Amino acid sequence: MFYKAIHFDIKELVDRDTYNRYGENAWMFLNPAALQMLDGLRDFFGCAVIVNNWHTGGPFQYRGFRSRFCNIGGDYSQHRFGNAFDCDIQGWDAEAVRQKILMNKDNPLLKNITRLESDVNWLHVDCANSPDRIRIVRPV
Repeated sequence: MFYKAIHFDIKELVDRDTYNRYGENAWMFLNPAALQMLDGLRDFFGCAVIVNNWHTGGPFQYRGFRSRFCNIGGDYSQHRFGNAFDCDIQGWDAEAVRQKILMNKDNPLLKNITRLESDVNWLHVDCANSPDRIRIVRPV
């Protein structure tokens, strides 16, 4: 099933090298469930969700998909499978976002979130195969 994010451009979700090599075809690296998860976050919070901003001169380019050439994160990070995003929710503190998600985990807009990372000042969300509805994990 092909899914293209409603609220995000592909440049916001992949690094510069991946975009330069694949352009709009880079959507193929992202899990449709992860893209729906990201769109759901945007709709749930009703404000900007910032993943990568390298394309506008910002410092972030590895907070979405991470290719095999990226040396950031673990070898089996969910980012490498197109299942994870690190992001900031405009106007929200990361811990407050995590708590709001946990309090509303049955909201249909948040249904694809299976894991959140703790103890970081950004929001990590992923849709890894998990026995729990939302599992809190330590950063890897």
